[in-house]
Amino acid sequence: MSDQSIFGLRFGSNAELNPTGGELGAFITRAKRPGTLKPLGSAFAPFRELLHGLAAFGGKWQQDARQGDMRERMFYGVVGHSQFAHPALMLAVEHYEYHFHALAALDFRKPAAFIKSAEEEMERLNPKKKDDAARLERFRAMVEERKRAIGALNKRKAALVEELRLIALYIRDNLVRIRKRCEASIVILVERQLSRKEEQRLVEDIREHLGLQFQERGQGGEMGGKGPRIAEQDAAVLTSEVSALLRADVFALTALYEAIHEHAGKAVRAIDLLTAEAAAKKNRTMEDELDLFARMEGALASLVTEFRFEMSPAAVRSETAHGRFLLEKREELLNGLFAVLKRERRARSDRRRDEDRRRFTDPNFKGVDLRRGKERRSEKSRRT
Repeated sequence: MSDQSIFGLRFGSNAELNPTGGELGAFITRAKRPGTLKPLGSAFAPFRELLHGLAAFGGKWQQDARQGDMRERMFYGVVGHSQFAHPALMLAVEHYEYHFHALAALDFRKPAAFIKSAEEEMERLNPKKKDDAARLERFRAMVEERKRAIGALNKRKAALVEELRLIALYIRDNLVRIRKRCEASIVILVERQLSRKEEQRLVEDIREHLGLQFQERGQGGEMGGKGPRIAEQDAAVLTSEVSALLRADVFALTALYEAIHEHAGKAVRAIDLLTAEAAAKKNRTMEDELDLFARMEGALASLVTEFRFEMSPAAVRSETAHGRFLLEKREELLNGLFAVLKRERRARSDRRRDEDRRRFTDPNFKGVDLRRGKERRSEKSRRT
């Protein structure tokens, strides 16, 4: 059973191992990153700030879509749509840290050392002597107690290892979905840029706006015979400006999607390598286990500590009296782009990857032909 949405429900988790909210919060406050002196709370602070910023932007956007600067609108629009900045990612990483520290805290050495020392002492005792026989019984009882403790530790170790593995796979699978969403979004942005439909529509809006304004001012006798020439000059300036803004904005949005795609991909590749290494070597010592999951911890923690996402939208440079109109059209363009991205037009199955689709290169294809009879051409009528 699985949830295919990005960072949806996580099934198969061991509820007995999971901490309460208070326990997890206290752990994050006091624990330190493995191999460092930096507390987890401060290490994860940048990602928490990203989550808070996204939530604040969402509330502001709900109240008034015109509030906030252009950078916020573009940056949080992409980060929110990609679903990378998701509370479930932060929670999964924190759970991994909690369980990894629990695994590292398992102490097999003390009971193993006691058993070894006790067995050496038992070899020196003579069971025929009354005092030695009594000591042997006590040692045997203590050895059995330590063996039971080791058995319990092994069970807990196995449960923690499985939980860590499942958390890593949960994060990995969701990162793959994020990468697919970024890929689809990049394709949409590039296609719309190449089609130039948005640019042409905006140019028409500019000319319509200037035409209406010219009529109003012309009727008042303000422009005289210079009106058409001035309007054409303004149209040329605004058209050039809006074309440059459109290209710059699409480039900035695409670059941010690419940065998220690559950042997630780095973690996916690391998780895949470590998962393959774990599968190749089944019988690992405790030291090998800790080393493997410590490297996995580094890959997962880097997701929320080493992201470098930037957004630098182009500035409006127009010195005409139509700057506000240009800003409104830019906002309209961005709203339209994000509306298209959120519709996920590529959510439908890709026919190029459909194993059952009809392949013209496969003469032996035996699948169902979905065309109706009158639409199928006979061999005689087929063009040569």
